[in-house]
Amino acid sequence: MSNVHARPARGLPRLLAVLLGAIPAGGCGDASDVGRTFPVSGKVIFDDRPLTARTTLVLFRPDASRGNTSPFEPAGTVDADGNYTLTTKGKQGAPPGWYQVVVTAIDETPPVHPKTPQNHRPVARSLLPARYGLADTSGLSIEVVENPAPGAYDLKLSR
Repeated sequence: MSNVHARPARGLPRLLAVLLGAIPAGGCGDASDVGRTFPVSGKVIFDDRPLTARTTLVLFRPDASRGNTSPFEPAGTVDADGNYTLTTKGKQGAPPGWYQVVVTAIDETPPVHPKTPQNHRPVARSLLPARYGLADTSGLSIEVVENPAPGAYDLKLSR
């Protein structure tokens, strides 16, 4: 069973900065450019347990096929209990509308590549099935609304 409850390894803050920096900003300017946002918080559950790996990233990609043409991609990370909260360009929450959801988490202490152990080049290993890493295959779709039902933003993932 994968270790989804791992604690941070050395260099993890740098890795998270790289991962978050790879997300397109979706435009220029400050957080006021985002417009109206609604709070978005939930829990990430994987195989009936909270996903608490500190490398977990939750990304909401606007779903143009359902009318959301926002250029912004709200994102968040999980806490020690598997809870996430989204921000959009530094502003709490997400603009209203439909989103396809992407969830990624990598092993915090990846194994050394078996063919080049002398170089100590780590190979990233996903803690989740690959389908959750792409908006088109995750199967996760959420509508951000002003008054969501309790648990509306919880993400239930499985193998």
